[in-house]
Amino acid sequence: MKIGPRTIKTGLAVALTLFVSNIIGIESPFYAVIAAIIVMQPTVSDSWKTGVYRMLGTITGAVIGAIFVSISPGNPILAGLGIIAIILVMNKLHWRESISIGSVVFIGIFLNADTKYVSYSLHRLLDTSVGIIVAVAINYMIYPPTYDEKIIDETKQISKNILKYTTRSLQMLLKEKEENIDLLEEQIQEIEKELDVSEKFLELQKKEERVKFQGDVTYKEMLMAINLEKETFHHLRNMQNVLQKGINKEVVNLIKEDVFKINCALKQLHEEENELCELYKHDNENPLNLNYIIQDIKKAKIALKNNENINSYPTDEVVKMLVFLYNLEESLLKFNMIISC
Repeated sequence: MKIGPRTIKTGLAVALTLFVSNIIGIESPFYAVIAAIIVMQPTVSDSWKTGVYRMLGTITGAVIGAIFVSISPGNPILAGLGIIAIILVMNKLHWRESISIGSVVFIGIFLNADTKYVSYSLHRLLDTSVGIIVAVAINYMIYPPTYDEKIIDETKQISKNILKYTTRSLQMLLKEKEENIDLLEEQIQEIEKELDVSEKFLELQKKEERVKFQGDVTYKEMLMAINLEKETFHHLRNMQNVLQKGINKEVVNLIKEDVFKINCALKQLHEEENELCELYKHDNENPLNLNYIIQDIKKAKIALKNNENINSYPTDEVVKMLVFLYNLEESLLKFNMIISC
């Protein structure tokens, strides 16, 4: 079982809150500990936001609680009216996140304060403040949440899967393997799930950069990479649609040599070998640059259009082949931009 940093920090926040409470003489640190637990969020900005709303709710609940308890402590009708008042005030001030804690504090004061309601209210404010300050400080200073590395890892994995899917699509087009179209569909759905995870991490990273910048890559740079991957995914989906419809084998054979050459290079890249396909060794020194492959896709499109026998085949079959090549070219253009970032 893996114990994450947030788990450790939550435990540390509870311990430190109790320690501070003993030092400053808080008799019942229950509210302080609860505040520390709730305020420990996945991001520092969320911790700060949660802490602010909790404090606003505590202040509002304490003030309204002190007013109502001074009229008639424990009165059921006043308790209901007090909760209504808190909800109305919170909604008016757009503090909806504070309604729950404000109501809890109100009830705590209204049912327990007796004649010392002012002192009780001030103590609840102090308790909550201690828990919030401790939790925010720990979340900020100890293993502060950073999602840039997670996004980079997800981006790398997506890139590998994109290259893998592209290679298998070409193999299916060339009939090198009896690839199952359903298997390709599962792979493309996996890429879609990974993109969703990356976007969630990206949103968390955006929040973090408002408070404290972590890592070597900015939110804007990561956003650009993920958007490029989403565009690449769109082209992969278009290629998938063409493969599902099927392309006449004789049309594919018109440019089979060109497609085989492209597939050979992509296969080598996917397998992460030190040297590229033999066909490209002599004219490319940077294996991470896909321009040479993109140029061959363009040549394949031109060769298909200019083939002397092109009119012998159904137009829709030729169009499907061109659509496949167009989306292959666009996906590699976007992919080339990703690996160049």
